Amino acid sequence: MIRIRDLWKRFEDKEVLKGVNLSIEDGQTTVILGPSGQGKTVLLKTLVGLLKPDRGEVLVDGEDIVRVPRKRLFEIRKKFSFVFQGGALFDFLTVKENVGLFLRMHTRMKEEEIDAKVREALKVVGLSGTENLYPEELSGGMKKRVAIARAVVSSPKYILYDEPTTGLDRTNARAVNNLINKLKDQYGVTSVVVTHDIECMETVADKVALLKEGKMFFVGKKEEVEEKYLDYLYKLEESYGI
Repeated sequence: MIRIRDLWKRFEDKEVLKGVNLSIEDGQTTVILGPSGQGKTVLLKTLVGLLKPDRGEVLVDGEDIVRVPRKRLFEIRKKFSFVFQGGALFDFLTVKENVGLFLRMHTRMKEEEIDAKVREALKVVGLSGTENLYPEELSGGMKKRVAIARAVVSSPKYILYDEPTTGLDRTNARAVNNLINKLKDQYGVTSVVVTHDIECMETVADKVALLKEGKMFFVGKKEEVEEKYLDYLYKLEESYGI
């Protein structure tokens, strides 16, 4: 599991994280919910060592990634996959090349083995037969699902999602939410989802953490957050024009 303890992060004169504490249990989906500019993405990047906190610990299966040697950090990162908000696909690569990129760069798998893994990942996200298409030939929802296929192809233990439903219509957003649940149920993936989307939270969350002004002011089950903070959720939706 992942344990975040007393995490602080400042950028110049702006303090973004102010003593964050959070536990992320194996095999569950933890949703971090909050308004824009409150530190959600900073927290997500700190979980994989892309940002180093000023103070605190990030324990991944018992190892503090803040203090491990750089070489060991790279090894721990292989447990993670990251689904970026915009998908972050390479326009000059085909779907097959995008999805298989990690395997080509970080494993010694043969090309036919990589192709088989890519086909399997694309089948999981419902995009069989798209291997030779380029990102410009895909819809927004398809791009997001290719990004998820790229995340799962390496069989990670943890998948981090940064605003996975942003920019999608309700139909595609629900398809992405269902995929997050499918990966948890079928493959035991532990997920951390940063979002402002209340429907996403209601669909995928086992645990909800409300982040505001760099602090967690609630951590618990989604039923509890809906009961105790319904007005806050409505205001959050209004702040995004939903």
